[in-house]
Amino acid sequence: MFDLERLTKIISDIYRYLDDLERIEIKDLHDLDDIRNFYAVSMLLFTLVNRAIDLGDEIVTSRNLGVPGTYREIFTLLERGKVIDKELASDLSNLVYRRNILAHEYYNLTEEDVFGIYRRTPVIRKFVERVKENIKDIQ
Repeated sequence: MFDLERLTKIISDIYRYLDDLERIEIKDLHDLDDIRNFYAVSMLLFTLVNRAIDLGDEIVTSRNLGVPGTYREIFTLLERGKVIDKELASDLSNLVYRRNILAHEYYNLTEEDVFGIYRRTPVIRKFVERVKENIKDIQ
């Protein structure tokens, strides 16, 4: 069964980080020329994707969908379990790949890299909404 307290905390964190991103007001690539914006957005993106991974992992565990070998596999298991569709699974898996760049290749990050990841964040909101629907359907 779902740990509703944990799920609520993760979802709350995701919404807070998404709101924080909006407050920075990144409109185009050049907004990341400001080093404070660049590093703030980079860190928020890293944290946001981590919380999306946590959310996915919590659902995988709660629904006994398997044991993922990688973060990306969490979303494959959610697709197989019909929690999310193939397109959303692919989009989230792609975000995890990009999160790994934020985590392990941060010294090579460019404004273009960060902006590209930033533009993909609506998929996280879509994922949260799908999880909330799924939880409602189960209860």
